[in-house]
Amino acid sequence: MNEHWMDERGRAGLRAVINIMTKWQLGEKDQAEILRVSPEMLKSPDIAGGLSTDQLERISYLLNIHAELRELFQNPENHGLYMNSRNQNPPFNGRSPLELIQNGGKAGLDEVFRHLEAIKYGQ
Repeated sequence: MNEHWMDERGRAGLRAVINIMTKWQLGEKDQAEILRVSPEMLKSPDIAGGLSTDQLERISYLLNIHAELRELFQNPENHGLYMNSRNQNPPFNGRSPLELIQNGGKAGLDEVFRHLEAIKYGQ
């Protein structure tokens, strides 16, 4: 694949994820930490250089989590409520999905995504 095309897709994904996380009430510092990008890149995603594989994987997880939330909750306000609400069930154990993501790195992203999939499929 064309490297320029891949960079464009990465930047488009980054822009989308920034908007999603802002709607989830996450500040720029937390967004940058989750994505492993600089605050400058958050402010100007269109001029960002190539994203690393790790950054692209994080963007992918967040886009997939957002897609699952859209399927589960028709009201977009519920997406942010879900992500910020403490949950006593595993894997959260009293934390919110965002806390799990912030403290668990990519493994936390994976756990939140898998949990949403399990809800969707009734498991």
